[in-house]
Order: sequence, then C-alpha cells, then structure tokens
Amino acid sequence: MNREACVLLLSHRQEPFCTARVAGALEARGARALRLDTDDFPAELRLSGELGGPGEARLLLNGEPLVVDAAWLWRLWPPRIDERLGAHAEAARRESATCLRGLLDLLADVPWIDPIDVNRNAENKARQLRLARALGLTIPPTLITADPAAARGFFEAHGGRVIAKLQTALAPSMRGGGGLPTRLVRREDLAALDGLRSCPMIFQRYVEKARELRVAWVDGRAFVGALDGARCGVDWRYESTASWEPHALPAEVHERLARLMARLGLRQGAIDLIVAPDGEYVFLEVNPHGEWGMLERDLGLPIGAALAEALLRSARS
Repeated sequence: MNREACVLLLSHRQEPFCTARVAGALEARGARALRLDTDDFPAELRLSGELGGPGEARLLLNGEPLVVDAAWLWRLWPPRIDERLGAHAEAARRESATCLRGLLDLLADVPWIDPIDVNRNAENKARQLRLARALGLTIPPTLITADPAAARGFFEAHGGRVIAKLQTALAPSMRGGGGLPTRLVRREDLAALDGLRSCPMIFQRYVEKARELRVAWVDGRAFVGALDGARCGVDWRYESTASWEPHALPAEVHERLARLMARLGLRQGAIDLIVAPDGEYVFLEVNPHGEWGMLERDLGLPIGAALAEALLRSARS
C-alpha cells in the first residue's frame, strides 16, 4: 500500500473519548482517520449506494466513492429523526437504520473490526454463556425467561440470592446513567414478576465478589481493570465507590477467553468477569461495543493504540 491508509471510524455524536483515542493513534502512525457519526444519517450524513450499473457496487459519501482500507465499528447509533413526522417517526427511524446497515455492507471487501452481522450474532447472551461453559469457563446458574412462575422458582432454588438484568444496554456510557441497572431481586419483587410477559429478563445466581473485572479485548490482547468487590455494589456502573486497578489474568483464563472470542468471531469486545472470594473466575458476558474509555483514562492502558495497530495490520495484509 503506497498511499496513506484510510480507516473509517463509525461512531456517534455523544461519544467524545474512545473514538478520538483511536483516531489519534491512527494519525500518529501516519494513517488517515475518517470519522462518521452514524446518528447523523440520513439528515446530515450524505451516504448513497450505487449497484447494478456499469461499475461495481459502491458506497458514495457526499457524491464521491468512499475508498477506505479498514473499518472500525464502534457504534451504529439510532438516527436523529424529525419528530414533526409524528406517527411516521418510528417508521422513518427503523427504515433509516436498516438503510444504513445495508449501505455499509457495500464495504464488505475491506477488513472490519468487527463486521456488523458478526457483532449482532455475538450479542446473543445465551450463545455467549453456552459457548463459555463449553470452553471451560465458569458461568453463574442462569435463567432467561418471560415466565413469572419459572422466575419465582429460580429465586427459591437459589435461596433468594438472585440478580435480574436486561440483555441489551439502554444507555451505553463510561459510567451508568439513564439505563436499567442489574439488581438483586427481593422477595417483595416477586409479585411484580408478572411483567415478564411484556419484557423477558435474565436471572442469575448472585456471585460473591472479591474483584469485578472489565476486560477490554483487542485482537487477542487483554487490557484489564479491576474493582474492589466490596465497594462496587451489585452493578458497578451505578454503585461503585472503588477506583480502577490494574489486573493480570491467569494464562488459563486468557486462553479460554481467546477461544470464546474466536468462536464468536470478535476481535474486540468488553468482557465482564467476577473473581470470587475463593479465586475462581466467573464469566458474565461480553459486549462487542462495551466501554473501555475509563480503563485508558484511569489506568493508562493503550487500548486505542492497540485498536489502531490491529486496524492497520488488517489494512496492510
């Protein structure tokens, strides 16, 4: 590759930190970082696709062919739709998101970290837990259900030490806010579980914590931050009074996580683990778009640089 490498960064307007770190690391290595905020489509971001003509299928940005050597998918954010559309706003939002995913597929010939469809498949929490257990990782006893009776039975079977959570994040950020935290189920909550028929949830046996870990995974490398389990609450995003500390994974745990990420097809992701008081590592989940900015900011971990290097390796291969 003789010309300057160009890497597409797909982010959104509300994301000030991680995207800037990756862009800066790319530019420091002589590459061009082209950031597109996906929530600008279709109102302000001029993307079009041409197919079936005399040339090959191509993606156009501002009327010109978009030529990039690699793509980093950080976030596909919901479009900002003119609410004056009224009853048609939701249809416009859905069609815009579908259109954007389709247009980005016209870049299928360039390497991605990670492809859109790979990410969507990898977000399946049941698949993550099934594969993790098959690969030798410990997982908590788990129930995924919309059946109130099943949830109440699970609560009793585990002595009332059960947490409940959603499978999808409502408001991704470097700290919680505006979403629904993971919480302990109380006996007085059992009567409200009839609401599961409208919104299924995940229930898991509560795992006692010595440490809670966030692992930023980049192409086989693990950048790990740890929180004191006694100070991070049930959901550290909302309750923690602890500071991030560096942590090294045991080689066996690293290897099993590497195999899990390979099975999921992911080169990046944020993995959540608990270190139990007896030293056992318990796998909770992996978020393909999970936050790592606080680990780079507070611990100086070079996660943005690692992503830039992985993207440029792919672009040059």
